[in-house]
Amino acid sequence: MTVSLVVLLFVIAFGAYIQTATGFGFGLVVLGIGGAFGLLPIADLAFIASALSIVNSISGLYGNVWRQAQFRQMFVFLAVALPMVAVGLYWLEHMGQYALNLLQGLLGCVMILVCLSSLLRPDPQAALSPSWHFGVSGAFAGMLSGLFSTAGPPISYLMYRQPVELIVIRATLLSVFLVLAGFRTSASLVSGLVTDDMIMVSAVGAPIVLLGTMLSRRYLLSLLPATIVKRIAMIMLLISGGILLLKALY
Repeated sequence: MTVSLVVLLFVIAFGAYIQTATGFGFGLVVLGIGGAFGLLPIADLAFIASALSIVNSISGLYGNVWRQAQFRQMFVFLAVALPMVAVGLYWLEHMGQYALNLLQGLLGCVMILVCLSSLLRPDPQAALSPSWHFGVSGAFAGMLSGLFSTAGPPISYLMYRQPVELIVIRATLLSVFLVLAGFRTSASLVSGLVTDDMIMVSAVGAPIVLLGTMLSRRYLLSLLPATIVKRIAMIMLLISGGILLLKALY
């Protein structure tokens, strides 16, 4: 087992904790930190994050948590997001090396913007957002899911502005991530571009995600409020996004 793989497994465990506490962030942590340290190529990390997001979402929704999700908003979001996942995957599979370097810089920019908007997030709205807001969010989230397996930024920002309880936000986010990750993983496998190493890392990471989620739900969530965990994670991701952007430029 190489040092890079060991570090990546720690990153995966940290991502599982962050997503259990806040409802999002797994893909951003794996892509952001893993990409910043060059643990694996961005395309490989995207598949691993997608496959393990299925495990993370299922474990996070266990125990009737899924019943708290806002299903009407989910259906609008997914109706737009799923076709855009296919578009993002197509772009990723047909990019040359120069374009992949640009893609790394784009990921860094996305992470920086997401983290800044999250750290400066305004108070929740007085009323629920209209359905078309979820449709627009789905378009951007689907594209990001196809490219980076990081559908979280658009829908997470929108959900955290809704005047609902945190459990509703987490259940809705984990539910949409489960569907998107399942679709993206299946499409990647069908395309034939998944390597044995990508499958191996995903298989090794699956029990780590389960363990990380279980420990987070049972013990770690009581140590720090979710808002503090989220702020710490966003600061770390902000630094990782800056590193990715610098690597792409230089």
